[in-house]
Amino acid sequence: MESLRLASPNSVSPKIACSRCGDDSRFWDRIAGKTFCPNCLESLAVGEGEPLVARTDRKRCAICHHLGTVRYVTFPLHSRRPIEVELCAEHLRAIVARRLGPHAFEQLRRQLTSIGMEVSDVFLLHDAFYDEHGRAIQPAVE
Repeated sequence: MESLRLASPNSVSPKIACSRCGDDSRFWDRIAGKTFCPNCLESLAVGEGEPLVARTDRKRCAICHHLGTVRYVTFPLHSRRPIEVELCAEHLRAIVARRLGPHAFEQLRRQLTSIGMEVSDVFLLHDAFYDEHGRAIQPAVE
């Protein structure tokens, strides 16, 4: 099984309220099965929200191939079919905080391209947060 893939069409219920604030107005990202709106992701990234505790799966990280991951699910722009990404704790924290290093960003860009997606289709990888070389330009404040 790939560490970054398109989810099967009906494997993820699309519109579920944010697990933190209850907002149900859009298709929100998921971490370890819990739904997060952008505001609650930001609170998690800067340490203002309740910490996320999740069991790891015996799968490899999409970036570093470390064994022991948490599934991150995101709904790309202009698509109802989500992307599932297996991420180790380090890379999960980095993607949520918009602090991926250029190599990690490039690994995700390459894998997204292989499934017909662009980094600009993924909210936390959008060019508002990273430049064309994968350098973070708007990391969450710690």
